[in-house]
Amino acid sequence: MKKTKYIHLTILLLSITLVSCEKKLEYQLINQKPQVVMYAFPMPDSTLKIHGSYSTDILSTIDFKGIEGLEYSISVNEEEKHTGTYPTGEIWHYTAELEGKSGNNYRLEFQLPNGNKTWGSTTVPHPISILNLDTITTTYTNTDGSIEKMLRCSVEINDPEEAENYYQIRVDYIEYDLSGQLAPNIATVTYIKEDKVFLVRKDDSSVLLADVDLQGTFTDYLFNGKNYKIKLLIPEKYLNNSSDTLATKLIVHLYTLTPEYYSFLRSSIEESAIKDYPVFDPVNQYSNINNGVGVVAGLAVAKDTLLLQ
Repeated sequence: MKKTKYIHLTILLLSITLVSCEKKLEYQLINQKPQVVMYAFPMPDSTLKIHGSYSTDILSTIDFKGIEGLEYSISVNEEEKHTGTYPTGEIWHYTAELEGKSGNNYRLEFQLPNGNKTWGSTTVPHPISILNLDTITTTYTNTDGSIEKMLRCSVEINDPEEAENYYQIRVDYIEYDLSGQLAPNIATVTYIKEDKVFLVRKDDSSVLLADVDLQGTFTDYLFNGKNYKIKLLIPEKYLNNSSDTLATKLIVHLYTLTPEYYSFLRSSIEESAIKDYPVFDPVNQYSNINNGVGVVAGLAVAKDTLLLQ
């Protein structure tokens, strides 16, 4: 098995998973008048894109109501850098003049035709590097008693100790044609979260939702300021090529999240899951938007690649 290590800060593949961003981003708004919806996810070396709309019964970037005459301004480190009129009905508006940068604070402000303002801000985190990616073939006993071959991955990171840190791990499977004639087959791996960091939660707000997949998010609560190896299992179906003319690689993404992004993502997942359990009280989806709903939240990513033979 060959291994190629690199760090790549880009939003290219993130747009596949912004689990939390590019999907429906929905939750119920019951008995409320329409509110201004704001989303922005600044990320290092990526063009900043924003969303602005009025909320509907279901808050969503697919089902939304455009705002005529919505003006926006973007400030970086308290200095106004870009202004414009948001294109009515556009799902995402790209601000070509601005890219995300670690350590910078971004403030997005909307102004409605009636003069009312909505705003939110975030500081883009620095990516945390993957120090090492070790693998070993193992077996795993499924809930039905069957035994399956798997690849155990240990993702080693060096967690900074000066602050509480928030993370997410995603793994992509890419099967590609060695001749370059066919488009690659890309899928997000549903891996088994073997490590206890995925299970231990500093707060007990979601303790009754232990079976909910929180999409690989975790904090440094168990290893603050230390080197740590996060363990996960890759199922066998992702380890074999479907043809001798194809090769396979796995890309491990380590996202460093702001507290805002972490809270927004997990509360969104839990809010969706709780709908299936009417005996529980509703979950309030996190928002850091003033005079509106949504989130402005930064993130950064480092990557490591495994080439499978």
